[in-house]
Amino acid sequence: MQTPCRNKVLPMTKPDYAEGQVWTYDHRPGEDGSRVVIRKKGVEPEDGEVFHISILGVKLRNHRVEGGFQPAMHHAAVLRTTLDKSLRELTKASNDDAGWENGYGVWRQAYDNGDAGVFDLSVAEILGYIEMVVAASGEAR
Repeated sequence: MQTPCRNKVLPMTKPDYAEGQVWTYDHRPGEDGSRVVIRKKGVEPEDGEVFHISILGVKLRNHRVEGGFQPAMHHAAVLRTTLDKSLRELTKASNDDAGWENGYGVWRQAYDNGDAGVFDLSVAEILGYIEMVVAASGEAR
């Protein structure tokens, strides 16, 4: 009689990411309640599969807003690699906020003009990068 191999490595299946899903992710310290919402999924000739996400419940440093922090990044265009390395658990929460559509519109026009791209960083790294860019744009001291 054969015994099953307990050390067999099974192939990883790709998650079926879909519009409207809300996920936990490897968040930054102090942003435990933060979530990623997948807003739109598409294919771009230059980049392949692209997901448009919102990152909610963050403390994104921004000297341009009252109090110096914004609670959300309403739009980011990301590759599947971003989702694969960041997302952890699909939640039952939903978020129908349409605020992301303005950011998507700005990105779409810039992308079509060759002036914008798609992130392949982790979600936490995207937030850090955005803070760096905003700070470099003239943070009040």
